[in-house]
Amino acid sequence: PVVVDPLPEDSSIEATTSPAPEEKNFADYILILPLSDIPPIYVYLSKPPVEFLDVERYSDFLRRSRQGKYEADHMPSKAAVKAYLKAHYPDMTPEDIELASQDVAAIVIPKKVHQQISETYGGRNTSVQIELDSKNLRAALDRNLDVIKPALKEQGATENQIQSARPKMHKLNSEMELYK
Repeated sequence: PVVVDPLPEDSSIEATTSPAPEEKNFADYILILPLSDIPPIYVYLSKPPVEFLDVERYSDFLRRSRQGKYEADHMPSKAAVKAYLKAHYPDMTPEDIELASQDVAAIVIPKKVHQQISETYGGRNTSVQIELDSKNLRAALDRNLDVIKPALKEQGATENQIQSARPKMHKLNSEMELYK
């Protein structure tokens, strides 16, 4: 959908608008200055909604509709990645660690699976688990995915779909130099 705002008054210009998504940021707009006597037009660029089992960096899922039914699950957990970065890059600022932890691999899964089954969601990610995971991020990703695999299959995912997501996530994390 494209949202044109503001619409010029007293003109023959017609525009189709739809409700603006709740996940928007000024960076998603283009300012168009058509003519000197017409007010500027802001065009909202809508990113495609996420789909079940999409794999990208977590930051790439920001400002994309989750359609009210999906969430992006960091793998390994954001907390484990932060602990790893603090241990291996002690000169990194907290801000840089926060930014880098947003670029960890993530997979789109149903909200219910994330909230009820993911072993690192909310309070289920203990300090002991975070410390263990930070020492082997590759193994943490594999374990995190294996834990939710039965629930993903119940939601319609095939073994092949789940297993093809694994190397994609490892590749993204390897590109971030979290492991080889």
